[in-house]
Amino acid sequence: MYFSGREPLLINDTHSHPLTLEKSVIYSSNIHSYLGVPILYKNGDMFGALCVMDSIKGDFKEEDVKILEKFSALFTSVIELEKQVTFDSLTGLYTRNYLYENFDNLINKGTLMLLDLDGFKQVNDNHGHDVGDIVLKKVAERITENLSEDGIGVRIGGDEFVIYFPNLLEITSIKDKGKSIKNALSDWDSLPYNVNISASIGIVKFYSNELNLSTLLKVADTAMYHAKNKGKNSCHFLSI
Repeated sequence: MYFSGREPLLINDTHSHPLTLEKSVIYSSNIHSYLGVPILYKNGDMFGALCVMDSIKGDFKEEDVKILEKFSALFTSVIELEKQVTFDSLTGLYTRNYLYENFDNLINKGTLMLLDLDGFKQVNDNHGHDVGDIVLKKVAERITENLSEDGIGVRIGGDEFVIYFPNLLEITSIKDKGKSIKNALSDWDSLPYNVNISASIGIVKFYSNELNLSTLLKVADTAMYHAKNKGKNSCHFLSI
C-alpha cells in the first residue's frame, strides 16, 4: 500500500487520517498505523515502496523515516545492479548474460532467430557512434514491436540480436514473422540520416528443452550466414 507522490508517508492513526479514514481496506486489513517510503530507480521511475504497518496506533517519528529511507536506498542499489545484469543499458532488451543464465527456465520449444545488421559498420564510420546508438535503439524498438506477448528480445552484443518465440512451430507463421522483422529493419527513410542497413536472419525451429543454448545458437548462426550468402537482407530457416 502506497498512496500518492514520491515523498515518505507517515500515519500514526489510520482511523483519523484524511487519506485513510474512508478506505475500507485499512479496516479489513487491520492497519492502524503506517509508514512508507518510495523505492526509486536512479532515473526517477518508481519501483515500489518499503512499508511498515501495525495493527495498533503507532508512534512513528521522522527518525524512523530516515532509517527506512536508508533501507530504500540500499534496495535501490540492489535492483539497479540486477537491472544492469538483466537489461542492456542502450537498447533495453535482455542481455546475453540473462539469456544464458535463464535459458533452461525460459525456453522449451519454439523458434529462435539470430539476426545481424548488414551495413551497420558504415553507419558508425559515416555518421559516428552517436547515430549508431540511435539506430540500435530503433532496431530494439522494432524487434519489440514484433514480439509475441511472451516473446523475448536479446541484444547479444554489438549489432547482433536474438529473438525467441515460444511455441511458434508452424512453418508458414515462422517465415511470415521472419519476413515481418526483416522488412521492419530495412526501412530507414524516417531517420534524418542516410542510413542503408538491413538484417540477415537465421531461424531455427526446435522442440526439445534438452537442447542447450550453444547448440541452438550455432545452428541459428549457420542459418544466418546462409542468409548473408544469399545477398543479405534475407532469412534462412533450419530446424532441429
